[in-house]
Amino acid sequence: MKGQDILLLYKMASLHAQEEVSPTGRQTVAWGGLSLIDLLPDDYSAEPKFITSPSSDESTLDIGVVVSRFFDADSFKWQGWDDDEDIRQNRTLAKWDDRYTLRALAESLGLSKSEISNSIVRCREAGLVTNDYETSLPKVNRPALLKITEHALKYFFPVKPGALVRGIPTGFASPVLTKHLKSAGEIIHVWPDPQGKERGQAIEPIYKTVPEAVKNDRTLYHYLALVDSIRLGGPRETSVAIQLLKKGMGL
Repeated sequence: MKGQDILLLYKMASLHAQEEVSPTGRQTVAWGGLSLIDLLPDDYSAEPKFITSPSSDESTLDIGVVVSRFFDADSFKWQGWDDDEDIRQNRTLAKWDDRYTLRALAESLGLSKSEISNSIVRCREAGLVTNDYETSLPKVNRPALLKITEHALKYFFPVKPGALVRGIPTGFASPVLTKHLKSAGEIIHVWPDPQGKERGQAIEPIYKTVPEAVKNDRTLYHYLALVDSIRLGGPRETSVAIQLLKKGMGL
């Protein structure tokens, strides 16, 4: 497994998660690319009871609560960089089938089509990617990806905070984690990026194109920031991040 393989797997998991939440099932323009992870209440991971599967009551959640979470999430400040609004709007218009093409995945992740193709082959051989029975689109083995993330990534892709730089907040400083977990330290962790809004200790991302890739995908940013919190954190931080990833991936 290579860093770009992990990036690709989380990208496809992100597309799947957004498609499940999209009201039309075709595009996410109306909801700004939201997925389930954006809709979690702020106190979702506050108590140990959330480590277990959600209760059946959640399936009958009042529609008013659901709508409220949509609007809260859509107004939630999730970006850690200066973005071009026109570009952001244009990149949400593709149909779902088109987003899984080699060209679309390559453009969104900053990889070549050959790199995407080779990565998919490796992931298929490892049992991490299959084809959806109904759509024939590539489908990520999300439970297996979650296990790899929890138990292996911090050893296969170790990380050590570096110098203070300008960049995009990640780990405990990312928007999705600051809603659920407060870091005791004053210095945050960032992916180095000239458009980043924050200054913190540099963290090498799981793959070099991550800072650009997350600008195209809100859910991917959440997922990879949680991945970094596992690479960086101790047992408590890892537990919170895994809970959020599990729920945010619909598992």
